[in-house]
Amino acid sequence: MKYQASLPEHNDNVTPGHPLKDFVLILAALSAAVVVGYLVLGWLVDVVVDRMGPQTEAQLTQMVAWTPPASEPAMRTREAWAQELVDGMRRCAGVSGPVTVRVNRSDTPNAMVAPGGVVIMFSALFDSVQSENGMAFVLAHELSHMANRDHLRAVGRRLVLIAAATVLTGDGSGTAGVLAPAQHLGESGYSRGREAAADAKALAILQCRYGHAGGATELFTTLQREEGKTPAVLHYLASHPSMAARIDAVQVAMRQAGLQAGPVQALPRF
Repeated sequence: MKYQASLPEHNDNVTPGHPLKDFVLILAALSAAVVVGYLVLGWLVDVVVDRMGPQTEAQLTQMVAWTPPASEPAMRTREAWAQELVDGMRRCAGVSGPVTVRVNRSDTPNAMVAPGGVVIMFSALFDSVQSENGMAFVLAHELSHMANRDHLRAVGRRLVLIAAATVLTGDGSGTAGVLAPAQHLGESGYSRGREAAADAKALAILQCRYGHAGGATELFTTLQREEGKTPAVLHYLASHPSMAARIDAVQVAMRQAGLQAGPVQALPRF
């Protein structure tokens, strides 16, 4: 009988399925585990942040404090005006510590808060907002993030992600970047909730400052015209609600709180 070479029917050294399929399954399971674990640990971060005392908050904030950039000479007039406006709203916001305002040159109308009591405004805001009240709402929103300790929540969640990646692979720096999309999917809904909470608190700050909530939706209305038609599914992946959703939410919050829109003050010419 002539010999014919053949592979054995069963070989423990050869995977029966396609290795790419196994990789996809492992990656999907790992991503799901990261999302679930991240949500649970993120909830624990919120519990800790909500229950910490003012002294602990001050110490942690000092540890992660961000040094504000130097003032740009061309922006100092706007910066001084915004600083005065923020200082006038700190009591209404419940922010006891000092707040430093910086205006950076940018074509994007936005603002952000950095750890250590720093509010960064982008210069395009002064072209997109026409009233002092509208700008006050933007700044009140950032003060609300400070009052709600959202900067500490963000730092805590980032540490949770790095720790999870380190436990899983022993290398948190590189793996955290790989797992970031899964983390972002779990985080986007939470972030939109924090943004909505900051908008609601900003309304109360406006009421405290001006006696009404006029100008609250001014920036959102401007940005809505530029937002274009974005597929609805993308809003579930975004960290901020769509402009239309924010306008609706602010109007609902005003009705629920019994707030009215009053006359707004013109934004100074800079």
